[in-house]
Amino acid sequence: LAEIVDRHVEKRQSRTQELAVVTDTGKLLIYDSATGSNLQTLDAHWACVNFVVYSSDGSMVATASFDHTARLWNADTYACLYTLQHDRSVWAVAF
Repeated sequence: LAEIVDRHVEKRQSRTQELAVVTDTGKLLIYDSATGSNLQTLDAHWACVNFVVYSSDGSMVATASFDHTARLWNADTYACLYTLQHDRSVWAVAF
């Protein structure tokens, strides 16, 4: 599953089109869609990640997982801002 967003990244002083990809091993991968280069790899969850989405302004990324959590990430630093616990697998997230 993947989500793409066009955003200005201050730390790189450029506008990039980023592609967020999630895996069945719990990883969140961020790519520059123009070059294909990997910008960031995160061990986002301990189980399969079912869904990924960028906020409309491109400042946050949300993920949903079989590990019973949804997580909110800062799209500039990729630090986890919040972990929301659920009693079952989380199938989707939205802003």
